[in-house]
Amino acid sequence: MGKLYNRKRGLVSVVISAYNYSQFIGDALESVKNQTYPHIELIVVDDCSTDDTEKIIKKWYRKNENKIKKFVYLKLPRNCGAGWALNIGFAISEGEYIVIHDADDISHREKIKKQVNLLEKHENTAMIGTGYWTFQENIEEAKNGSNWLSYNPASIERNYKVHLRHCVSYGTLMFRAAILEEIIGCFKGIPVGNDMFFVNNVINHNYVVENIKENLFYVRQHKDQMSSKIRKKQLNTVLERRKKIEGRVSIILPIKNSAKTVEVVLEGIAAQTYKNIELIIVDDFSSDNTENIIKSWRKIHEHENCQIGIKDIIYFKLPREVGYPWVYNIGAYISKGEYIAFSYDKGVSYKDRIQKQVKFLKDNFMYSVVGTNFTGDNSWIKYDDDIEYSYTIDYMPCVNINTIMMRYDVINKTAGLNTKIQGAEDFEFICRLLNNGYRIQNLKEVLYDQQGGKI
Repeated sequence: MGKLYNRKRGLVSVVISAYNYSQFIGDALESVKNQTYPHIELIVVDDCSTDDTEKIIKKWYRKNENKIKKFVYLKLPRNCGAGWALNIGFAISEGEYIVIHDADDISHREKIKKQVNLLEKHENTAMIGTGYWTFQENIEEAKNGSNWLSYNPASIERNYKVHLRHCVSYGTLMFRAAILEEIIGCFKGIPVGNDMFFVNNVINHNYVVENIKENLFYVRQHKDQMSSKIRKKQLNTVLERRKKIEGRVSIILPIKNSAKTVEVVLEGIAAQTYKNIELIIVDDFSSDNTENIIKSWRKIHEHENCQIGIKDIIYFKLPREVGYPWVYNIGAYISKGEYIAFSYDKGVSYKDRIQKQVKFLKDNFMYSVVGTNFTGDNSWIKYDDDIEYSYTIDYMPCVNINTIMMRYDVINKTAGLNTKIQGAEDFEFICRLLNNGYRIQNLKEVLYDQQGGKI
């Protein structure tokens, strides 16, 4: 399996997505620390909070570092939304099991132990929720909030597959990390309500989902919680903050110990004739001099950004190695461009690559993805209707993943690449897109140097 599945047996990864919940996050962390289950890693993904969230978390950890063996705090370079923040947390986690935990809620001290026990007894169950209490200020005055839940696995399946009825509490979930091989994580198909679609997606991949008929979670009710933000004014604020930038191209450049090649790759991006680019560099926990080279290059070129067309540069180093293809997905989650283009730390784009791909997508609204021809062994690249035939009939790849540009909506509705087919992740991604009605083309012109030579 890929890096994501080098999992530690029995370990539970608790993933908290936090955004401006400094007044509540301490209670959530305490409830995880106080769990009776001993094998836990706590991962807090700070979704670029603007309040004291970072300060509170770091102060809490300094006080408790001898009580929590595995702890990761990761602050995102920009606000991405809870779904993408959780997916990034899933990717860097190491546990056999993963828990979704809201930053403003509290877990009963027996919750994780009881969920693990059930998953170990029910080998066919992939995901388990629980009942929950609701409270405002005083947890001792909590009230039952679980009347809408279902507790029979067959009823849960029927509710999602037939009735489209939500009956599992998203904030209480624990699941086997192995399902991410196919599921990937959360989606952003609609502005709100993607928690229901996450569970729906799991069930429609024929995984068994259960609920423990016991209230093991406390949901805090307050004016800033997500259920309140559905109101029009607040929802518009959220959408505006995460709005895609029209015409912007987000170039995703995953790197890993790329000190010998990365500068040439960066120069190829800087030389693009298209003048509305953001560069998202995702460092997969490099151990060489890559970071210093990138920082030096950025310092030299930063004052020239307007001239060279790079409007923003984000360098994001992961706290652990996640491997391919998760590093590509993480870059896409961070992006804000109308279009997303993949690159490679040993390949160089010709100066007109981005310009010509954007023009194609603007001129051909029915297409969602466009790749290009490239130097080297390109005999397997195909065009027009031969692309769909190659993937769906011949089961042969004919699109180079490192040359593609896609509309951002593709990531919103698919969450990116998965590892369902080990060693052929790019093939599975393109095949999945085609099977879901997306149209894909390759430009016949050579616009990418696969060997990373100077352009």
